[in-house]
Amino acid sequence: MPMKVLVVDDTNTDRLLLKLHLSKLGYTTLEASNGQEAIDQFLEHSQDLDLILMDVQMPYINGFDAVRSIRKIQEQQNQEWLPVIFLSASAEDDDIEGAILAGGDDYLMKPISQKVLSAKMLAMQRIADMRRRLVDSNLALEQLASTDHLTGVANRRSFELMLDREMSFTRRYGVPMALAMFDLDKFKVVNDTFGHDAGDAVLAEVSKRIKMALRDSDIIGRLGGEEFGIILHNVKEDDVFKVFDRYRKIVAEHPVVHEGAEIPITASIGVTMYAGKLEDKVALLKRADQSLYEAKDTGRNKVIYHPL
Repeated sequence: MPMKVLVVDDTNTDRLLLKLHLSKLGYTTLEASNGQEAIDQFLEHSQDLDLILMDVQMPYINGFDAVRSIRKIQEQQNQEWLPVIFLSASAEDDDIEGAILAGGDDYLMKPISQKVLSAKMLAMQRIADMRRRLVDSNLALEQLASTDHLTGVANRRSFELMLDREMSFTRRYGVPMALAMFDLDKFKVVNDTFGHDAGDAVLAEVSKRIKMALRDSDIIGRLGGEEFGIILHNVKEDDVFKVFDRYRKIVAEHPVVHEGAEIPITASIGVTMYAGKLEDKVALLKRADQSLYEAKDTGRNKVIYHPL
């Protein structure tokens, strides 16, 4: 994929020549005429930029200071490194050293030879390609690390991290959330009667049914074995029982079919609310878990809801 390059130079002629040459080489360009514009362009396009060509001597904010600001933003937002090549008429050793210390990766002398620029761009294209592969690999690894391999929903670690985030959001903005824990009833009987492959099929199918019923903002995770958690974001207290009883019915209304066998499934669900009080995650999970055990101890296939 061709690179997208931000060209930063306060001299219109130099900027235009660079853009024309890069366009001939097949690269997409953006432009800025000073350091502040460069920072603004970076903020707007940071996710799809591959390279910055940055003039050093510019009014308002020079190239060194602009790159320092960009590197600080990248660090704060935990972004991948973005290559920067400084452009300058100075051949002084101190200026070249200053460019690297400011966060640059290379330094080209003005006037810039088209042949040299072409060679540098080829090298940067290789780096951009490697960077994209690294980002894709990291995303894939992150997905694997946060997802339960059997059901495709969040694993326990990921679910609890998202619970931390939702609790923080509720404390800050006062948006209520509901937390539920649900357990498939007599799941051991399923494994003993139909086999562990059938048990796996049941877990996958139930996860799929619930996930399809959730809103995009809601979260489901597998906490272990046949136990799952659900977070409902911004839900009215009066609606909570009705919503979770609908999920219970979705699980129970049709048996799971595996290799010709119909496997009846029900779920017990324990629900509580979080309204932003000074309560930690462990205490909130414990309240939901207590409601779950009450549902199981009082007959199963039901929802027990204790708001607080």
